[in-house]
Amino acid sequence: MIGARVILDSVQPDGIRLTTMEITLPRVVLAEFNTHRAFSRNSASSRAIPVDKMIQRVLDDPFIPSEWGSNKPGMQAGEPLSQAASDVARYVWLTARDNAVTQARTLAAHGVHKQIVNRLIEPWLFTTVLVTGTDDAYRHFFALRCHPAAQPEIRMAAEAAQDARFGSEPRALDYGEWHMPYVSGEDWEATYNWQVQFTVGGSTWEV
Repeated sequence: MIGARVILDSVQPDGIRLTTMEITLPRVVLAEFNTHRAFSRNSASSRAIPVDKMIQRVLDDPFIPSEWGSNKPGMQAGEPLSQAASDVARYVWLTARDNAVTQARTLAAHGVHKQIVNRLIEPWLFTTVLVTGTDDAYRHFFALRCHPAAQPEIRMAAEAAQDARFGSEPRALDYGEWHMPYVSGEDWEATYNWQVQFTVGGSTWEV
């Protein structure tokens, strides 16, 4: 399911805001998301998850296009198809999924590694991206991907991210404090209390 949530939101003493988010979007638009190079980002790999788990995902919660746009020249689709034509398109889309699942299982049964098998079912998968960016990075992303001309699926993900970020209150950081997603409680305190010793020219230094 398409969605977004803020993991950590920080603002430095000089006013620079840094936000880390998890954004879930269809795997088919991941390449478009990755064109936004101002972000620091990482995404779940199809190579790391067992075939059976990936297949179950596309059976239980497959990505299905939110809109069946009509064909026309250019990057943007035309008007949505009629309800009858959309129903046919949905049926064909899910039939293709079922065929891909069958072939993926056949490859797996013949000993093919998941880094190849899982690629067959990627069009029906969602993926989660961990992304960190500043105000400028998010501003450009929202301007391009929340636009009506954007592909509907990446627009929905961008709008979810925009809502999540606008609804977040950044935590003020002091000089020397770090933006550290997924670190909290005792781990946070331990991070700020570590010490390192090193020796230079016979003298020992501690930082």
